Amino acid sequence: MAATMNPTETVANRLCELCAQGKHMEAMAELYADNARHVEAFVMPDSPQPRIVEGKQALMQAAEHFFGNLEVHDMGIGKPYPHDDTFIVEQWMSCTFKEGPMAGQKFDMREMAHYTVADGKITEAKFYYGMDH
Repeated sequence: MAATMNPTETVANRLCELCAQGKHMEAMAELYADNARHVEAFVMPDSPQPRIVEGKQALMQAAEHFFGNLEVHDMGIGKPYPHDDTFIVEQWMSCTFKEGPMAGQKFDMREMAHYTVADGKITEAKFYYGMDH
């Protein structure tokens, strides 16, 4: 007998499916609550983005700015690991920044993202990473 997925697993799998296809903006539009927020591990020096961004529209604007400032060479997402109303997933990217203090620099990043889900929507994402890559 196959187990049915809970809402968190459904959201987690859909997020990973869309992100694996490079559809990050579509994932946010479909899966994020209007009051969702992102909490970064820290703020990069000279970054225009704050450590905490709140509200779906503000998150989408921040994502547009972030991806617009990158030349992406490789990007991926792992398998989600759900736990009650949360899940974690590994994400990675190899990119070159187009502008700012890191313009022209290639950067490889790996992070763990911890998502919270309520009423079938992502309400919070916390990102864990180091800068020694």
